[in-house]
Amino acid sequence: MQVFLRIDINLAALVLLGVVFLIAYQSLDRQDSINKKFLTTSLVIMLELVFETLTCMINRRPELWLIPVSELMHICLFITAPLLTYSWYKFNYSWTEPDSTIFKTRKILYFIPIVINTVLTVLSPIYGFIFDIDSANVYHRGSLFLVSAVITYFYLIISLIQIFKRKGKIIKQEWIPLIAFGILPIIGGILQSMFYGVLLMWSCTAFSLVIIYYFLQQRMAHLDNLTGVWTRGSFDYYISRRIHHKADDKFGLIYADLDGLKQINDQYGHSEGDKAIQTAVGLIRSVLRKTDIIARMGGDEFAVIMECDSKEALEKTIERINVSFEAYNKTSGKRYRLEGSFGTDIFDMRYASIEQFLNHVDNLMYSQKKNKKADLGGSVGFDSF
Repeated sequence: MQVFLRIDINLAALVLLGVVFLIAYQSLDRQDSINKKFLTTSLVIMLELVFETLTCMINRRPELWLIPVSELMHICLFITAPLLTYSWYKFNYSWTEPDSTIFKTRKILYFIPIVINTVLTVLSPIYGFIFDIDSANVYHRGSLFLVSAVITYFYLIISLIQIFKRKGKIIKQEWIPLIAFGILPIIGGILQSMFYGVLLMWSCTAFSLVIIYYFLQQRMAHLDNLTGVWTRGSFDYYISRRIHHKADDKFGLIYADLDGLKQINDQYGHSEGDKAIQTAVGLIRSVLRKTDIIARMGGDEFAVIMECDSKEALEKTIERINVSFEAYNKTSGKRYRLEGSFGTDIFDMRYASIEQFLNHVDNLMYSQKKNKKADLGGSVGFDSF
């Protein structure tokens, strides 16, 4: 009964996270990188909960063969812990600083503590650095146990610092879940370190993942259902926050409109029109960088935010989009062509407001569309057979 009272919170967390994982596996887009990270992390946390629960159940049992089993499971627990929090830090950094190269220079430096923890953990069955399993199969904390704990919490703490530093670049729907994910494991870990025998670190992490699942559900709400890119609301919020926190910030914007969509809808139906939009977005995304943001502004209009300070970079991106469209048109077998009209410029202090800038780029796009229609006699992006 005493053992059950120790592991009951782990069992509850395991069941809850397991249910959430099954629901998420069925409801989330498993091709999305963030969703894949969530599912993978959930599996690892459930494995950690199983290991930790089993170590408690076999602790103090007299069978000698259980000693190496216990040592192996503790090695897995202590090696995996900082790897998970380090992965979380990398995720946060790429999310809040997508255009930064600083992390690449710090990568080796930040990985050194993990190497130290791994070496100390692997040697612990012999020297008792992080943990020790005595001849009676009783677990004891090693003399350097706090070193492993500090390394694990270090990545969570710098993740929280990073989130607070870049709050202005995080969409409101993501703010609370990201903070909760960092704080709950820290609280649970501190309590577990202070009170021997209390199991809270991984159960709190599991509960925080449940919160993250709520964030992923909310994220689906501010992603366009048809294309999977940002909605106009998400775009407006991101831009307003970005300009508010850094008024002199420069970035590039491409405003794109799919040509000939009305004709596609009229002749082939709205279902085919939706497929054309989805295909066009896929082609655009295929030539963008991971740091670029694309949003559906309405109908067949899209905006791409690029981290650059020259129109030349924007024009090269448009060239790649047009090449991608042309390659598709040659092999699609469709009775219509996918083409786009584009307006582009760099946002800087010349513009009194973001609204003025958006109107400017939008007008550039419509000017190109108007010129193309004039050149082709009013039919753009549509072939008749």
